[in-house]
Order: sequence, then C-alpha cells, then structure tokens
Amino acid sequence: MEPIVVLMILSGITGLVRCFAEARQEAKRAAEARWRLARPSWQRAAALVGGKFTSGPDPQGDPRMQISVVCENVSLLVDHDIDHDDVSVARYHTRITGTARNPSGLRLRVHEQRLRRGSGGAFRARQVDVGDPALDGAFVVKASIPALARWWLTAPLREALRAAADYQVTLESHRLTAVRAGLEDDAEKLASAIRAAALVADRGRGLTKELRALSQGLGGRLLSGAGTASSAGGMTIELEHRGRLFTVEFGRVGGKGAFGTRVRAARAASPSERFTLRRRPRRGPPRGALDPSGDDALPRAYELLAEAPDRVAQRLGDELRREIAALRPASVTGDDAAVTLVFGHLETRRDRIERAIAIVSALAAPEPRGPYR
Repeated sequence: MEPIVVLMILSGITGLVRCFAEARQEAKRAAEARWRLARPSWQRAAALVGGKFTSGPDPQGDPRMQISVVCENVSLLVDHDIDHDDVSVARYHTRITGTARNPSGLRLRVHEQRLRRGSGGAFRARQVDVGDPALDGAFVVKASIPALARWWLTAPLREALRAAADYQVTLESHRLTAVRAGLEDDAEKLASAIRAAALVADRGRGLTKELRALSQGLGGRLLSGAGTASSAGGMTIELEHRGRLFTVEFGRVGGKGAFGTRVRAARAASPSERFTLRRRPRRGPPRGALDPSGDDALPRAYELLAEAPDRVAQRLGDELRREIAALRPASVTGDDAAVTLVFGHLETRRDRIERAIAIVSALAAPEPRGPYR
C-alpha cells in the first residue's frame, strides 16, 4: 500500500476520533449546563422535604447532586445518573431509592399511561384496577397481589402518585425505586415525588401496625414469616376463644390461591359433616342444598355443598344464617379437621374479625348428637 494512502487512512481515523471526542465534550458541557440550571431546584426541594443537599463531581468528573432525607419515617436517597452511550447527548435519569417496609412481599409498579411500558426492565405482575377511576384511567398499576395492592394504595397515596406523574414507582421486596427520564428541574415536582415514594415505602409499616393493634385487641399474638400457617410473606394472629385455639391468617395459604384473610379453628368431625358454603356467581342459577325462597338472604347469596346437607343446614340456625349473610365472606368450609371462614380481600377491621370468629366458633363446636371422634 502506498504511503500516501496509509497517511490518508490514518488522517481519516484521527479525524473521526477527534469528532467523537468533541461531540462527547459538547454533550458533557451541555450536561453541566443543565446541572447548573437544575441545582437551585434541587436545593429548594431539599428544603421543602427537610432533607440535606450535596453536590460536586463524581470520580469520573461528571457533576452530581444528592438529597438525603427521612420522610414518613423512611430514609430516601435522591440522585441522578448520566448515560454517555449516545455521544451526541448526555441523558439524565432522576432516581429516588430507599428501603421499604414490606412484610407481605408485595411487588408493585405504578406509572402513568403515557409512559407506556415504563423503564427498569421486565416486571412480572398482573395489571390491577384499584377502583379509583381517576387513577385507573391515567395510570398503569401492576401488582403480584391485586387485593393487597388495592389496600396499599390509599386515597392519600393515590393523590401523591398523581402529583408525581412523571415518575415510575416500583416496590420489590424491601426496595423502593422511583425513576423519571431527564434531570428534574422543578422543585415542587421533585418534593412531590419524594413524598409519594416515602408513602409507598412506609405503607407496609401501616400493615404491621394494624395487625399488631388487631392482635392486641383480640388478646392474641402476632406471628410472621415462612413458619406461620399463612405461608411465606404472610402474617398470622393466634388467639384463644372459649377454650379453642383460633388462627387469623393474612396471606396465601401454602403460597397459593388468592390473597385474603382467613379465620380458622380446629375441630374433630365425621366425614358426614364436611361442607362448603360459598358465594353464588352473580346472575348464576341457584345451586346447592339451600332453598333460595323466602326472606332468608343466605340461600340467595350462597350455595351449600355437603355430604349430608340436611344435617349441616340444621347447624345453620336463623341467627347464624343472618350473621353470615350480613358479613358476606367469600366462603365458609368445614372438613374433618377444621372450620375456615375466608374473606376474599385483606380484612383488618376488628369488629368483622370478631364476627367471623363467632361464626367459626359456632360451626366448630361439637354437635350434641355427634358423631365426633
């Protein structure tokens, strides 16, 4: 190859390298300019939430800002990163991270509809309607436990999420992350996002607090973890009522099925006393042994499946039938070993749990005529 050709090739490569280097430097200068413009907003946001603002270059020489704050009893770190993969522009992402109270193991992601698929990689969970038209119409909510997600997203929390619409909020295990594309330069929006992230992260503490108060009110003790009857990630209250041990379980039994609240008491019964009382499908035809005629609300709402339906129906006296119809559980079942009342949602109200205990107690009590083993 002629020397002149080699020199032309080397000159061309050098020129390309110089162009890339100049483009990167220009992008870096643009990033620094945006950082300087956003810096006062971050300082003001820190003041709004009572946090500590720091700034300066990182080890690579890129400008950095951070806000450290304790909000709603949750420690949060607000920072940003810069994507240099595109040499023509430096892309910022604003990020809020913290450790969440999440005893249930809920996986939750919320982002506005216009953000489409969101960011942060695949998130395996079901899309959920929370029952709030304003939120369901504008946001995408994905959750591993739909019933718990509806409980988690309280009205104040939903309002906070609407005020932080530019952010995708993700709760996985005990980690909370809120991310938006671009460097936030609005102090009020950043403060709103910090508050929303803190409320999501702290909601699990509210669950533990509610269950602890419920346990004390019932005179029982609160258990949690994989060793409990309500499975990994669930929580259980054990208590004694009229000489019988009861468990109130919050979670999925055995890690399967729908998430809800279950009230259970052991019994020793004959196979002829097995039964399942479950809510009828809406607009479904009457089935089961209960007569749907008359003023009794129970047979209109529930169907009874039993090996000896007449015998089970005798145990369902008028008062007990009225109480079950008024409480509206998803089901009541009895087998050889236990009677279980199931709520199809997370139920933590003491009065309703006490009514469920009374129903289960009546159905688990030995029948005078037997046969009990």
